[in-house]
Amino acid sequence: MKLQTIKVVSYNIRYARGMDDQVNLNRVAAVLAWSGAQLMGLQEVDKHLPRSGFRHQAKHLGWLLHRHWVFAPNVKWGPWAQYGNAVLSYWPIIEHKHYPLPSKGEPRGLLEVEVNINNRAVAFFCTHLGLSREERLEQVEIILKVMTAANKPSILVGDFNDDRDSQEFNLISRLLQDATAITGGFETFPADNEQLDFVFVSHHWQVLAARPIISRASDHLPVLVELSLNN
Repeated sequence: MKLQTIKVVSYNIRYARGMDDQVNLNRVAAVLAWSGAQLMGLQEVDKHLPRSGFRHQAKHLGWLLHRHWVFAPNVKWGPWAQYGNAVLSYWPIIEHKHYPLPSKGEPRGLLEVEVNINNRAVAFFCTHLGLSREERLEQVEIILKVMTAANKPSILVGDFNDDRDSQEFNLISRLLQDATAITGGFETFPADNEQLDFVFVSHHWQVLAARPIISRASDHLPVLVELSLNN
């Protein structure tokens, strides 16, 4: 017997700055609403920054989409202005943790959220890796340790800043399945014709479908994956 099918999205929203260089959070919300995803992992999310109209983007998206939300800043400017990762969830968020990752440039982090799906605890992770391979390898090692310690059905989403031919990808693939591989992969960063955005799942999941969502609301395309949690 399989539990219900769920949809998961990973989306680097670039603080809602689209390919036309206009900042429009409503466009991002429309893309996410259209996806129908119950779990959404977002990267490059602003909180109270002038470039995005001083809006708390995670909170506003949660309100627009009727989702529970949590925001984890990786970068802070003073007491209010922040920038980082966010998760939106159809299910109440039981617990969340933020893990700073070793970074040589822009600070990076891993956001862990626990939700309950049909009486099963599920760990949902969202991250955005660094720009250098050296730091990404260190970051991946920590992420995998955290996920192993979680010891429950797990999903990892994010912008990994490299493609499936990378050392980082090989490390992750030893523990997790690339859900986008069901289609052979696809472009998520049109400017460089690359796939930088992935959804990885533990062995507890069956991957049913995966595809990008075509949109100009960011410089990345959202990744939409359908999963079923096995007994």
